[in-house]
Amino acid sequence: MAENGTFEIIDRDGLARIGKFQTPHGMIETPGVMPVVNPNIIVLSANEMKKLGMQALITNSYIIKRTPDLAERALREGVHVLVGFDGPIMTDSGTFQSYVYGGIEYSNVDMLDFQKRIGSDICTILDIFSTPDDGFSRAKYAVEETHKRAKELPDDGTIYAGTIQGSVYPSLRRRSARIMSSSNVKYLPIGGVVPMLESYAYADLVSAMHSAKMNADFSKPVHLFGGGHPMFLALSVLTGVDMFDSASYIKYARDDRVLMQDRTLDLSDVEKMPAWSPLADMYTISELRSLEREEKTKALATHNLFAIFAEIAEIKQRIAEQSLRRYVKEKARSHPYLMDAYKKFLGYRDVSAFESYSRKAPFYYTDAEDSRDPIYWRLRNFCIKEIARSDKQILIVDDALVSPVLSMESGLVRAYENSTAVFVRNWNGIPVPIELWDTYPVQQSILSRSAAKRNIQALLSRLFPRREIIEFDDPAKLSNAEGKRRFDLEKIRMIARYQFSTANSSLIFPDSCSIRTSRKTDRIRTVSYGDDLIATLRASDGFLTFTTAGAKLLEKALPGMKCRVMVSDESRDFNLQGKNVFFKFIIDSDREIVPGNDTLVVDRTGNMIAIGKSTVSGREISYFRRGVAVDVRSGIGQPGD
Repeated sequence: MAENGTFEIIDRDGLARIGKFQTPHGMIETPGVMPVVNPNIIVLSANEMKKLGMQALITNSYIIKRTPDLAERALREGVHVLVGFDGPIMTDSGTFQSYVYGGIEYSNVDMLDFQKRIGSDICTILDIFSTPDDGFSRAKYAVEETHKRAKELPDDGTIYAGTIQGSVYPSLRRRSARIMSSSNVKYLPIGGVVPMLESYAYADLVSAMHSAKMNADFSKPVHLFGGGHPMFLALSVLTGVDMFDSASYIKYARDDRVLMQDRTLDLSDVEKMPAWSPLADMYTISELRSLEREEKTKALATHNLFAIFAEIAEIKQRIAEQSLRRYVKEKARSHPYLMDAYKKFLGYRDVSAFESYSRKAPFYYTDAEDSRDPIYWRLRNFCIKEIARSDKQILIVDDALVSPVLSMESGLVRAYENSTAVFVRNWNGIPVPIELWDTYPVQQSILSRSAAKRNIQALLSRLFPRREIIEFDDPAKLSNAEGKRRFDLEKIRMIARYQFSTANSSLIFPDSCSIRTSRKTDRIRTVSYGDDLIATLRASDGFLTFTTAGAKLLEKALPGMKCRVMVSDESRDFNLQGKNVFFKFIIDSDREIVPGNDTLVVDRTGNMIAIGKSTVSGREISYFRRGVAVDVRSGIGQPGD
């Protein structure tokens, strides 16, 4: 069994991740929502909530401690017996009550000791709550004082939650995330956000989440306190939040309010419960409205909690199919403030480090918002730099010449090989060189017919005022033999430059490379050098996958630690045999590693021992101690290598 407090990524889509967090009472799968349970008033039993999808809950240790009967029973039997749940329980410390009442009668040490004594799985420090209205000095005090209290935590194996504060000040959120990550806490809630949620200040909240996430320890789950409304969950997960808690399911139920996936309705405005609701087959609307208060509250709480868990299930599915960004965009249109927050997130370029070069799902381009997707502008930047490498004529290929499969025998390819010009096509405002037309996302995209195409002629003229730029619509016009290029060779070289950010692609694929194409599709399939197969071109996304022979060529073209991890002597022999690389055996790694991309494995002396696919980005590798870091495809020590 995994050590308590360890977090392992199972699947990912950018910063969003499905993971497993180990606690003394079992594993919590992220993303997830912990229902808030008031031990004085339990409306839904733990068994009832488990049937709806609950895997962990949160309760308030301050309420328990200050209520003699509850405290006595919790100390005697434990918090799990008290609330009737045998799974993971997180306890809050009374921070919000301290904020509301101006203080509580217990110290941080008192509350932590009590939480441990009643058997809490995740114990929260008594942090200092800060609001969006706090001035910088007051918010800074909350950060510093919370950190002082984190220093009081013993390194005793307990899972402590250390709250990231900082109000609306990104610099304070960044500092809080860094200092809390460096403490003994293993779980990182983002606090002080309920006022933002209540006032629909979603853009401020995205700023707080982004500042916290990008400066936090990536191996520790990030929890958004109070962020359990279905309409905001997907954007929060996209920003990197792993866990939530919610009291809204019961608070709204008491006020006859009904949670939907994108809004909240008064029961009086509901004509019919949605088919997915557990109440749909139990009551008509008139029957539901006429229930006794206690029974109606329980029924609505059941619906509301199910709505939350159903949204989490959808988010997990979207992560698995790598279409979460598309889903968030759909959700953002449900409220103007949510759209503001989504656009705020789109402005953060640093999230590109966590994005793969391709996704399982096709790239959807519907409007200008999609041009802010990291995959889009990563491609755009590369294409412009690639065009700038040459001083030759630029030919903008007419759309009529662009076919789903660019045959190696086509007139367009022959024209390319008999010319030195740069051939580009207009793909949603990006002048994409012909060599990348089959590579994700160009070939693997679904485009809105109504989306306006941007004028790349004007873009190219502005960027390259001294270059000749021509609209090209007839391959027969290029019958001269001025140039003599191999299209297939130049294609794989450009893909390599894009995929590995290297200018040395000719070292990976020398002139004498042999390239084999598919008889059925005419697409490139394999590349050999001498007697060795060195790479294949994936049909799914048009990127390269290397063999160990190819990895040796790749290594020569990438000086320094550019796409490599270095493993300890303890791991070396296993990796030589083709076994996966685990995080705990990595002693150095390249910060530029792209998740899902081919990664070289080397030993302490720098000798390459294996090649595989990285499961995380270079920014994350050093944080994790559990799980697979590189899914090894082949080790140098395997037979035939």
